[in-house]
Formats: sequence, C-alpha cells, structure tokens
Amino acid sequence: MKAKRTRQPKAAVTRQPYDDSKRGRKTRSQPRDTIKAKPQAATTQAYVVPSPSMPMSIPTSATGAVLYRDFCVQQVKARYPTIEPRNDWELLYLTETKVEGTAEEVYAELDKEYISDIEEYGFEECERMVTEHLASRIEPTGMKPLPKEVNKYIHIRPIPGTKYSLRLFPGSISAAEYCLDFVDSASGEPVNSPFEFELWGVPNPETPWLSMPITMRMRSIENAHGIRQEDILPGHEKFILRDGLTCVLIRPGKPKIQFTVPVRKLPEQPQASREDVVIVDLPKVIV
Repeated sequence: MKAKRTRQPKAAVTRQPYDDSKRGRKTRSQPRDTIKAKPQAATTQAYVVPSPSMPMSIPTSATGAVLYRDFCVQQVKARYPTIEPRNDWELLYLTETKVEGTAEEVYAELDKEYISDIEEYGFEECERMVTEHLASRIEPTGMKPLPKEVNKYIHIRPIPGTKYSLRLFPGSISAAEYCLDFVDSASGEPVNSPFEFELWGVPNPETPWLSMPITMRMRSIENAHGIRQEDILPGHEKFILRDGLTCVLIRPGKPKIQFTVPVRKLPEQPQASREDVVIVDLPKVIV
C-alpha cells in the first residue's frame, strides 16, 4: 500500500454513509492491527494471509500481471462469502482488513471507518486514491486460477493411478515464483493433499553441477506458516516453487513423478540493448 499522505484539514461530512456508490478510502503503509473487543460488535484486525500473496507493484507489461481490482474481488469472495461490497471503498477495505461479526455488524463497522476516512482525507481525495489503487497491476503469488482454466502459464497433468492431477500456475515473475496444487481431474476443483506423498526439490538431472547439490523437501506455504494440515481451508493448499526447479513427487509403493517447473522470460526492459552483445550459436544438448 502507499505511504500515508499528509493529513488534510477535516471536512464536514454532509452525506449519510453509502448514499453514493463511488467512495474511496485512504491507503495505509500497513494493515490495521487493532482488535475491537466490544461485545456484539464487529471486530477488525490485520488479516494475516497464509501465503506470500499480498501484491507487489510491477509494470503493466509484466508477464502474468493481474489487475488489483480482480485480485480484490476474488479475495473478498473467499473471505466474506455472505458480504457483498457496496462500493469500491468497501472492496479495498475488506481486502486489506479482516472484519469479523454478523453482516449487520460488518456493515456498521464499514460505515464508521468510511466516515473516518472522509473526515481525514476528504471525499474527493479518497475516491481518487481508491480508483488509482484498484487500477494498478500486481504480481500475486498464490492466487489460484479458475477450475480447468489453462493458458501458456497454467499446466494441468494427471497423476497416474488417481483421480487427481497436479496443477502448475504462475506466481510473481519478478521473484521467479511458480505455484503447485492438486485438483480433481474431472471437476478441476482444487483439493488439499489428496493422498500420502512427499514433494522434493532436486538438482536438475541434466545439469546437476550447475544447480545446488542438495535435495529439499517442499512443504505447502500454509504448513510453512504454522497452519496445521487439518486447519487449511478446503482447496486452499499450495506449494511455492521456483522457475526452473526440478521436483519429484514420491508416493508409497508408486512410481515417482518428476517434472521441471517452466521458466518464464522477463519482459524486455527499454533500457536493455542487445546491440553490444554478439550471440554465438552453439548446441544446447549433445547426444
């Protein structure tokens, strides 16, 4: 989020909450971390995302860039299935702040916070900041595709002897992060660890001398954040891999499954010139 702007003189609030569908909100350098403790009232707190999925600003031309508005819509639907944001300000606020309570309590909390923002920044400035922020592009790691969605970055492969498939989908290209999860082969719906297995990252078998000469067991990002397997929300489990990483899926009594994560090319930067570079044509593999 953007750093907090210079405080403006408070403006009188003449409109009632939610009488306009285009309301803004101020941006904060960090999510709110206060927890309201009043009985029968909605509570707000910093929402700790169990994966590195908070956005990172990138050029709009970057591979796999996602409109932040689309990211917010997906996050709010997943976190608040019974709450419908009534405007852009609510969409952004619910993405970045966890609000607990009944629907009535949540909306009351949103009313109060909206008024606070308007008093602090003024209506027009809030509206401008929200519009600008939702129109930005991000590189989310962990944002799952729709069931059966495929493109040149999303790859689904069946796992022999099961009704499940492994799915690779892109994360942040700047951090060279790729994601893996398991899906039901028939429906395409994501599932958490559907069978007993271990996932290992290993040296590239073709050029082991160029990679780290170690193997490492890969754990889901939820497990890495201390979330017990039984507490992971259905279909939310995912593994964070790296572009070019070779992995082996090991199942007891079953053949091992090996794959190498695709490598994405970074967008060419305008300042990068190849005029002073001579490319020598040599074979990559000699059989």
